[in-house]
Parts: sequence; structure tokens; C-alpha cells
Amino acid sequence: MRKLFISADMEGCPALAAPQGLMPDRWAWEWNDARRWMTADVAAAAETALAVGYGEVIVSDGHGHAHNILPDQLPSNVRLVRSWPRPLMQMQGVESPDIVACAFIGYHAGSHVQDSILAHTYSGAALRGVRLNGEPCSEGYLNAALAGEFHKPVIFVAGDQHVAKDAQRYAPQAGAFITKESIGWRSEMSLPPAQVRAEMQQALREALRNPLPEPFVIDGPLYLELEMTSQPAAEMLSYLREVERRGAFGIAAEFTNMTSLMRFLSFVILYSPNGVPAI
Repeated sequence: MRKLFISADMEGCPALAAPQGLMPDRWAWEWNDARRWMTADVAAAAETALAVGYGEVIVSDGHGHAHNILPDQLPSNVRLVRSWPRPLMQMQGVESPDIVACAFIGYHAGSHVQDSILAHTYSGAALRGVRLNGEPCSEGYLNAALAGEFHKPVIFVAGDQHVAKDAQRYAPQAGAFITKESIGWRSEMSLPPAQVRAEMQQALREALRNPLPEPFVIDGPLYLELEMTSQPAAEMLSYLREVERRGAFGIAAEFTNMTSLMRFLSFVILYSPNGVPAI
């Protein structure tokens, strides 16, 4: 049975503009709307894949606490990955042998990109910057490289105009759909979510019918550099045997494959001594 893998985030969904839409705390007056938009986008993408012949869809909720997507609003034959920790983070599920392709929905640009809506790489609270073999990294860049290690190509990417541009680095043959226009880090302009969603479905339908492109593969060794948001975080991570301290806020480590690199990133972002993920 052919399966599609969807890695879903929230910041790239149409209409979402400010941090108040991102997490369910007492200041988050728009989170309930934002999770509705995210759920509807994911459901529409899954329905499109099922309609063109995929037998099942695996969706990874990759935003915040990873309890955003409403499970009872998804179509049948959609498996949902929720909560943390996970060794493959936003790509948990891509390792399934029946997955033949990947789609990134609701994606945002990396922390190195100027004037892109809510741009960060995995965790703005933990990381100021991420580089792999000298290349500045978005989540899309690293997630596509991890998918490539499992021989799975990225065929569709949806987010703002900066996401579409970034996708040319890791999925140049994929369908790149622009959901919104970023004006700055916390301002955007977009059409109504339902209209954007219908247009996204059409773009995804075309991408699903195209021949599969080659996966994005980065050959090792893989040299990862992280710029932390605090000096104590960099200091404590440098206590690990394989980690090198690089200045006040920086660390570096070398890996032989993307799976071990992603497991390390998951540890860096989520580890807490009490076992409750730090997110």
C-alpha cells in the first residue's frame, strides 16, 4: 500500500501572524482558530492524497506541544503522530517502509531568514541558528535530508514566499505553494484560509500525479553547528563527550548520518531531567 507522509507545522498556515496564535496559554487568544486552520489544511491534503490513490496518510503534528491537530476532524485512513519526545521529531513516521513521498504543510522559514513570518529553526527558545556543513538550515532543509536518508523524496511544500524559495535548495522539483505573503517577522497578508486551502489542494493534486523526484541526500560526515540562546545551555551541552564548545553561545558536533543528528537535536531541544519534554 502506497502511503504519503505529511509533516505539519502551524506558522505557515494562511492568516496566522502573531505568537498569540501558537500555543494555548492565557494570552493565546487565537490558538483555537489557528489549530482549526492547521487541522483543515492537513485534512484537505490527506483527502487529496487518498483521492488520487494513496492508501494511507501518516501525519506528524510538528508544532509546539504537538497536540494541535484535531484527530476527530481527520478523514479515515490517516494516522496521526502526536506529542514529544520523538527521535525523529517532525519527521516521525517517515521511516515507515510503505511511505513513498513526503509533503510539508504549514512550514516557515529558518532563523537565518529576514522578514519571514515567525521564522525560527525548531525552537526559537533554544536555538538562534543552525548550520549543517556550513549551510544555514531551516526545518525543511534538515527534514528533507532526513527523509532522503530513508529514500523518500519531498514532493510538496506549503508556506510563505521565503519557504518556497528555501525549498529550491532541498526539493527543486517539488510543488511549492505560497500560502501567504510575509511582510515582517510577525506580519503577513493572505487570502481567506478556505480559499487558500482549495488552491493548495489543486497544487498538491498536480504534485502527487507527477513522477517522483530524487530524494535530497547529504553525504557524511555531517558537521552540525548550533547557536544557543543562552550561554549556560552551550556550556552544559559541551559536557557531552562528542560536543565541542564554539564561543559563548555555540556548540558543534559531527555525525555519520541524519538519523543520529536528528536524535541529538531532539535531545538538545526537548531534554528535561524530570522526563517531561521542555516545550
